[in-house]
Order: sequence, then C-alpha cells, then structure tokens
Amino acid sequence: MLHGGFSVYALQAGATLVHSVDSSKRAIELTERNAALTGLEDKHAAYAQDVFTFMKASEEQYDLIVLDPPAFAKHLSARHNALMGYKRLNAAGLRRIAPGGILFTFSCSQVVSRELFQGAVLAAAIEAGRQVRVLHHLTQPADHPVSLFHPEGEYLKGLVLAVE
Repeated sequence: MLHGGFSVYALQAGATLVHSVDSSKRAIELTERNAALTGLEDKHAAYAQDVFTFMKASEEQYDLIVLDPPAFAKHLSARHNALMGYKRLNAAGLRRIAPGGILFTFSCSQVVSRELFQGAVLAAAIEAGRQVRVLHHLTQPADHPVSLFHPEGEYLKGLVLAVE
C-alpha cells in the first residue's frame, strides 16, 4: 500500500506545495518516506494531527484538496453520525479551498449510499456558503464489481467538485 499516494502523485505532477494530514503518526511517517523518494520533499509538509484541528488552525487557501477519510460508518446504526461527519469534513474543506479550486471527496462507508453522501456534501456547501459543481462521480475500479443483490458493495464513492 502506498501511504500518501495522493500527496506523492501531486508532487510528481508538479504541485508547488503539498500538505499531508493524518491522525496516524505511523501513516505520516510512511507518507514522509514516500514523499522523500520523489526527491521533492522540500515541497511537502506532513502533519500528524486531527484534520479538523489542522483546518481550524490553518488560514491557508488551497487550489486542490483531497478528503479521503477512513470509513465513518461500518454499521447501519452509525450511518447518521457518519453523514454528519462527512458534512463537517467537507464544510471544513470547502472553507479552505480557494475560489476556482478543485475538491476531491471520498466515502468508503458501505452503509452510506452515493445519494446520501452527495446530500451530505451538498449540506456542507450550503453551510460553507460555497457554489459547487460536480465534475465527476467516482467509484471503485472494475476489479471490485458490485452484485445487483448487494448494492452496498458499491462502498467507494467520490466526487470531483469545482468550487467557486
């Protein structure tokens, strides 16, 4: 598994500055190691802290943000709290993105449907007071097929958003 994959790819694609944030110190250590392998570690800063704390303390405006949290809900009983978590996370991200920026946001919670996830992101945009357009809907690759008898198998969903 490539830790910090989004960060590494951003560095390799020419990003001038990449911030990686994860609550796991070990994940950040591995991300820093992988960023160093690019030879571009001077353009990378990593933070082992809660992303909500990081975003609240930061005044940085980003051109691109990737929100890729762990599953917020693994059971139906946690779905409501997960949706509130996705709303809170996306609202925080929308407050930190520069006008004209792109936000990639993901959910891997099996019990949260694509429609519910998109609704949480919509609520976040309203809360943050941002105009948002969906550029792409993302899902898991073809090597993770979804059975018609188990639609929850479409666990990975993502949105690519243009933020005004």
